Amino acid sequence: MRLKYKFSKPLNFLFKIKKNFFNKNDEWLKESLRHNHFYSQQKKRVNCKICNTKLPKTIDFKSHNIGYIFCNLCSHLNGEFEDTKKFVKKLYMSDGGKNYYKNYIDKDFNKRTMQIYMPKLDFLMNNVPKNKLKILDVGCGMGYFVYASLIRNIEAKGIDINKMMVDLGNNQIKHLINKTPLKFNENEFFYQSITESSANIISAIGVIEHLRQPHRFFKAFKNSKAQYLYYSIPMFSFSVMLENISKNVFPRQLSGGHTHLFTEQSIKKMNVIMGIKPVATWRFGVDAMDLYRHILFYLKKNNGSQKLIDYFYLYLGKNLDEIQSVFDKNHFCSEIHCIASKT
Repeated sequence: MRLKYKFSKPLNFLFKIKKNFFNKNDEWLKESLRHNHFYSQQKKRVNCKICNTKLPKTIDFKSHNIGYIFCNLCSHLNGEFEDTKKFVKKLYMSDGGKNYYKNYIDKDFNKRTMQIYMPKLDFLMNNVPKNKLKILDVGCGMGYFVYASLIRNIEAKGIDINKMMVDLGNNQIKHLINKTPLKFNENEFFYQSITESSANIISAIGVIEHLRQPHRFFKAFKNSKAQYLYYSIPMFSFSVMLENISKNVFPRQLSGGHTHLFTEQSIKKMNVIMGIKPVATWRFGVDAMDLYRHILFYLKKNNGSQKLIDYFYLYLGKNLDEIQSVFDKNHFCSEIHCIASKT
């Protein structure tokens, strides 16, 4: 089967949901630096997160006080420290997950589902056989993707280690369609649930990069009954370059739970490890929005007038989709969605 390619999506809606990145840069930057400081107190990473090859001792670049290293074998970009159990617990599960879920909660659950997650579901539906689909959404969060599937009459369930997000999501979905499809899984049962699932599609949207032990997920999927894996992951992209030269701007791509990033080569390596072959890929990112955000920050910092800012929006801001498409088509964008089948 020939691999299908899809590129780009409109950025307009993201401007609305990411407006805090523009309006509250200092707050987000401060929190990011706080996370990075805690991350820097963990033990040094020795082996590549994906292929487990011993990493070079030379740091390739530093960003917001953290060094990053490309693996010599698979080119995966690794943070110089381990995302230890202590780090993961503090980031995702402290205060019952309250500190993490606040970054993702949305007042309009239904609108977010329709504008962000329904296109993801459409991409999946357009590239897999449509008979008797059954989805297990791993790291489901508040269940946007699960809800999108259910209202399309697709059997779907979700699991997550963040109890607060699961409870909030179930409350939302129950209010809308009277179902509670999300389940809280403690970490020791998380991978077991994947292996034992009867789903024929496992989805992991924005999840793999947050796993402390991704190889446990690789093994669980490989041993599962599922034929397809639908995943999205953050990429080493143009946004990383911006973050590297702009220490006063919040780093969206390399911060918080993003302690490592994928490259085209490390994706191929991961697919080989799981015994899967891509069926379709959708490359898109928000690198152009990051470019606009970074420049806008410095225009304001340098006391640029509103007229200057209006011109900046007129000649660049209104054309971000066109600019982003260049990054997407050249495989230098901040995100990829991939549908892969077991070989």
